[in-house]
Amino acid sequence: MGQSKVKEFLAKKYNFILIGIINILLFHFAILRLFFFLYDSSGRQTYSSLGLTLLVDVGLILFFCAPHSFLLSSGIKTKLLKSIPGPLYATFYSLHACLGIILLDKYWGNFGVEYYRYEFSFEYSRAMLIQLPYVLSWVFMFWAMLSTGLFKQSGIEEWYKSLKGIGFKNRLVSGGAYSICRHPIYAAFLAMIWTAPNMTGDHLLLSFSWSFYIFWGAGQKERRLMRNKNYQRYATEVTAFPFVGQFVDNFISRTLWRIH
Repeated sequence: MGQSKVKEFLAKKYNFILIGIINILLFHFAILRLFFFLYDSSGRQTYSSLGLTLLVDVGLILFFCAPHSFLLSSGIKTKLLKSIPGPLYATFYSLHACLGIILLDKYWGNFGVEYYRYEFSFEYSRAMLIQLPYVLSWVFMFWAMLSTGLFKQSGIEEWYKSLKGIGFKNRLVSGGAYSICRHPIYAAFLAMIWTAPNMTGDHLLLSFSWSFYIFWGAGQKERRLMRNKNYQRYATEVTAFPFVGQFVDNFISRTLWRIH
């Protein structure tokens, strides 16, 4: 099937609607799986050797991160849009992320020592207090998504507006969670990773890998957004991440991200 035929097939009303509905269901299912996966990733899989476990875990990380980045590339996006209707591009982006999360939760391999673990209990206030930052990081994530449009990041908003014949346009958001930092969704994700009430060797691998990917992704996003003069002004008022002073923010932007 040629590119134009694929695009024509996906653009048909019932196919278009079906793909959007699948994305809605999968998105909510994946979010639920992610909450419990990060909360406690133990008990997923125990493979026959450490080498095999590392191979599977690294493969799962790469499956989530690499295509995630490629789909954001303007060159790749231009090529894929020959086969994918524009209003469905973010939907396919979301579908891949959801699949990556579900596979992580299903096949993640456990290894290494257990550094700490805090079981949930209403009887022990200390255990509840330790787990509070993890819950708050999810609350902050929800606020960040609400600030930009609750279903914008998942492609649901663009898909729905296209169905209704309503124009969709990206806009600069500076209110809500975006008044705290320029990348609140990235910040929330970092908090979710590092405040989970358990830490094992495999979770540490995931935490460092995703942290590097998030920080790298934020730098790539900054380079694109800094072409906008309104964003440049916004960047002088709000730091990229919360609790980071303007001096440190400038150092990160100019030295690590090389944005001038």
